[in-house]
Amino acid sequence: MHGEPLVKPQTYIQSLISRVASLNKESSTKTLIVSCAPVLKDMIQTVAQLELHESIDLLEATDADMSGENILNVDSSINAVLIAATNPHTMNKIGKLCRGYQAADVPVVVIAGWPPPMTGQMFGAETTRSGNITVPGMFELAALYSRGGNKGDFLEFGSFQGYTMQCAYHAFERISKNNTRRFISFDSFTGVIGTKKDESFYDGSYATSETSFRFSNALAGIPDDRVTTVVGPFSVTLEDDIEKTREKIGPTEAAIVHIDCDVEAPAKLALDFVTPYLKQGSLLMFDEYDLHQADNTKGERSALRRWLKENPEFEVEPYRSYHSTARSFIVHKNNA
Repeated sequence: MHGEPLVKPQTYIQSLISRVASLNKESSTKTLIVSCAPVLKDMIQTVAQLELHESIDLLEATDADMSGENILNVDSSINAVLIAATNPHTMNKIGKLCRGYQAADVPVVVIAGWPPPMTGQMFGAETTRSGNITVPGMFELAALYSRGGNKGDFLEFGSFQGYTMQCAYHAFERISKNNTRRFISFDSFTGVIGTKKDESFYDGSYATSETSFRFSNALAGIPDDRVTTVVGPFSVTLEDDIEKTREKIGPTEAAIVHIDCDVEAPAKLALDFVTPYLKQGSLLMFDEYDLHQADNTKGERSALRRWLKENPEFEVEPYRSYHSTARSFIVHKNNA
């Protein structure tokens, strides 16, 4: 879904293991890597044997492990669990195996098959491929697009373990060199909430933790103080306690708004919340806009249609489509 990485897998794994060690160089704890496939296990094992083998424990998850019935016992010597998964579906299965570590607030982060960008070099060249704009490539375009104004923050609704936050951070840092830009993440970190029966998700899917999110960002080289988190169900943070949330994030303009809520209810709350922060030329990005065979009554697509009907002072102009279901739009204010 995200295109071919520009870094060879073994080089990526080697860089990742080195980064893990550097983050915990004064600790006597270990990092556990759980792999779902022999090829991933062999690759990781080769790198781990070459260097830092004392910092890594490696486990290959079996089919029985991924059935959801098994759970790993929490080992106090483990400071983080890294999931080497081949796709998001397998990632969810291994996540169930590691839920004891999640409950103990130990970071559990996906590292392979869906890797975070260690540096901007992983996705810089993908942008220009005609008809094949990947997720990292789209954030490269977004940073280039917003460079002219060079003002406004990046607001993300639905961050999971930080993959897109990391894409945005590295793209903006490399292109705009604006160290005052803020990166604000809104997420319950308990998974999808508010799913209707025909929206292809279930409540609780893609659950993670703020600890895992911040650890993943650290692996990708993002300073912790550059990301602000607003944690809680959107029905609370963006509705019941909306004034408290606005006070927390303070004055802002939205250069880029990334909505990755999967389903309609939270996506609509995100749009309602961000309305006062939108300006002429703000960019709206939707990760699942064309999901459900582009049914206008479902998901993020339905949320945008409802929001536009309720806010006639705004119009949106299609900007770019990317990967299999995502679209972006330029915001126009009719009184601008």
